[in-house]
Amino acid sequence: MAVALAGLALDLAGGGFPATFHPAELRLARIVAGGTSDWSDPALATHLGRAAAALLEINGTDAITRTGRGLAALFGALSVLLLWRLLRDALRPRAALFGAALAAVSPLLVSHAHYFTPDTLALFLALAALLCLTRVLEGGKAPLAAVLGLAVGLACSALYGGLLLVLTCLTVPAVERRARSQDYQRSLAQAGLVAAAVFVALDYPLFLDPGQILAGPWHELRRFALGDHLFVPGHAHGFTFHLRESLAPGFTWPVIAATVAGIGAAVARRRNLPTTARIVFLYGALAYLLAEISPRKPHPGFVRYMLPVIPAVALACGLALEALEERLAATPLRWVAPAVLALLLALPALRSFELIARLGDDTRLRADAWTAENAGRVLREPHSSAHPHDFASLAAVDLDAARRSGVTHVTTSSFTYDTFARGSRLAGQHDYVYERHERYQELFGYPYEEFAPKGPTLGWSNPTVRVLDIREPQPPGRP
Repeated sequence: MAVALAGLALDLAGGGFPATFHPAELRLARIVAGGTSDWSDPALATHLGRAAAALLEINGTDAITRTGRGLAALFGALSVLLLWRLLRDALRPRAALFGAALAAVSPLLVSHAHYFTPDTLALFLALAALLCLTRVLEGGKAPLAAVLGLAVGLACSALYGGLLLVLTCLTVPAVERRARSQDYQRSLAQAGLVAAAVFVALDYPLFLDPGQILAGPWHELRRFALGDHLFVPGHAHGFTFHLRESLAPGFTWPVIAATVAGIGAAVARRRNLPTTARIVFLYGALAYLLAEISPRKPHPGFVRYMLPVIPAVALACGLALEALEERLAATPLRWVAPAVLALLLALPALRSFELIARLGDDTRLRADAWTAENAGRVLREPHSSAHPHDFASLAAVDLDAARRSGVTHVTTSSFTYDTFARGSRLAGQHDYVYERHERYQELFGYPYEEFAPKGPTLGWSNPTVRVLDIREPQPPGRP
């Protein structure tokens, strides 16, 4: 409980930044405030947001965003608590506490717990479902199958990615002998019926209008299979894209090294590995492999796809700690294990503190302050300002027309121009990807002020912002 409360405090710290920084957060707040719907995500987070707004008697996107961030932080802390309970079935108490604490301080969880999005809610429900699944496999009675179905149905109503739990339930027989019994098959059928009923009850408008299915789950499935602006196949990065770009910054490299060691320890004791450990590793492996195989890796939102891998990382590090303690217990070097534990906790915790400290000093706020003092009329690209944007991409703007209308400066964000820079290094992209990258390179011939992050970043915080001075008709080039 103390670890969960500490995680909650970490998740709540520094949450006063503008609601315009995360597009999904702003979209969800507007849906809650306006009483509308948007089926790019299922409806559970919307229902919870509206319930909280009604209970607290608040309205307006700013107030709803602040409340939603509180909910995200709460579900982040509850996820840590559930993770600890799950790990207790697979690890000794000290190692289970270490794994839960590692998740609580990880930048991956802390950063996502700061935004009003369904991500931490989905993680909490996934952990609840995995815990129920282990109980069902251990011979739990019929009500447990219904609880499993409830958790899976709610998870699918938080994010369409909740279907990963369905895949996990179906593939458990590959790693757990008890899942090959008829009792498990019956329990799984019961859970499936309950899950489907829960999803339909919460998301029934989807089934009243086929157009909503096409705009929601079908659209998301197409993007998963075909990519979004970019097509980034797993083999283009040796199937290590998320390892390098999401997990390493989300935990730090020493934690990743400990994870690899823990996976090695799990393989060495695979015949005696507890059921819970098998399920957690299966769920994490499926999440990682599907994210790598999918060409959809939107910059910078791809990091969220690694949230389901958190339990597997925590378990692997716990196993690594146990193996190290066993090996050093009878030697003069037994002090090494506590030192490694402290180091592995301190590094991600320090990274999380750095991220939180810079939320209130975001590069977009610094760029806004500079333009207010030094620029005339400004046009803004998405993610380059706390103010609403004026166009989708600077590369598509007619700067001559903008100049004639009195515009002196335009802003652009690395979240946009880096997308096209990444795409330009990959074959098989849409033509406009290469064209826009070339256009940005031309535009950067204009004089510009650059506002770069002062430290590490993760996800939607602190892009590099460039404010271009377009008062001259042609880019004069930088001195």
